[in-house]
Amino acid sequence: MNPTIATEQEAAAAMLFSCVMYKHKNLTQSQIDQLSRIVVLCSKFKGTDLNELTVKAISLQKELDTKSIIEQSAPLITEEFRETLFAMICEVITNNGTIDEKESEVLGMVALFLNIPVERMRIILTAFLIRNKWNVQVIEEMHG
Repeated sequence: MNPTIATEQEAAAAMLFSCVMYKHKNLTQSQIDQLSRIVVLCSKFKGTDLNELTVKAISLQKELDTKSIIEQSAPLITEEFRETLFAMICEVITNNGTIDEKESEVLGMVALFLNIPVERMRIILTAFLIRNKWNVQVIEEMHG
């Protein structure tokens, strides 16, 4: 069964979660808190069941790889929301003020599928790297 992404909100949530879960396939509590805050504070998600979006986004991650989720979701993101969504993804991925090779790869993929020009992508990403450089790191125990 291939779950379908039907709305811009589902697509945006799926992209946010899949990018964050790209490396580890699980979320820390601080990532969950940050994703929740981002979605709650974005008027694009007003009137949607955030719990439902989260459950769907996480179940998609179990069925599909990140590239497939991004590929399926990107066409549903409106032109005026693309850079905002990319910035939201950058915000979560750069929360420790750095990015590694895998994170860089996923951000490049997102920018490509959202048709964000390379120069624009670099500007947005650089702003978040600078912004998050001095963030306090929350050390969490992974519950297995």
